[in-house]
Amino acid sequence: MANLYHVDELPQPGEAVLAGAVARHLLKVLRARAGDELSLSDGRGKTVLATVLSSDRATLTVEVGAATEHRAVAPHVTLGFACPRPARADWLIEHGTEVGVAAFQPIWTDRSRPQAMRLERWAKIARAAAGQCARAHLPEVREPLELRELFTSPLPEVRLIADASGAPTASATQPDRAILLIGPEGGFTSGERDEAIRQGFTPLRLGPYILRTETAALLGAAHLLRGAETAS
Repeated sequence: MANLYHVDELPQPGEAVLAGAVARHLLKVLRARAGDELSLSDGRGKTVLATVLSSDRATLTVEVGAATEHRAVAPHVTLGFACPRPARADWLIEHGTEVGVAAFQPIWTDRSRPQAMRLERWAKIARAAAGQCARAHLPEVREPLELRELFTSPLPEVRLIADASGAPTASATQPDRAILLIGPEGGFTSGERDEAIRQGFTPLRLGPYILRTETAALLGAAHLLRGAETAS
């Protein structure tokens, strides 16, 4: 059973009816019954505790408590990543959500070109992972951008690019907001790396070995989120 179930809008305190995908999952997969307690979230930081009163084939009637507001994880980390193969990208989204990534920004590079985008699937994976780890703030899954487009978009002051020649992770500080760029298999080209540095990105070494995109993404995000005060 998940620790948190995300709905588009939280029901008001008192008696309410749950329907849709969450209700179907609770009824058909988890066999929810009267007396069961559920934690619901709107994905934007609010949660409520609900107790199942009754059910039918498609809905649950619940008694809803008062809402609780949760702070988002600090720092706010945007992960800009060259898309790996589909199964690896799914893994990256799932475990990046668990670690606390705030926004996933797929990027196209000279060595990673457009393929079938799975944004809807990734959003579902992120929602499921957030439920399992009791995360009240859903991460943002953004439309893909060319790397050059990313450089011209609004960016946080702290900008990092995973690079074997960069400073070790121990030298990096924990910012309020940051973006971390992870290259494709084979890495960024020298031109892309040089342009990133001109755009204010600092090379950051994530370990002694060459890492897969999804491994580097998770390790880098975990490093930036070390010491985060809240996991909601």
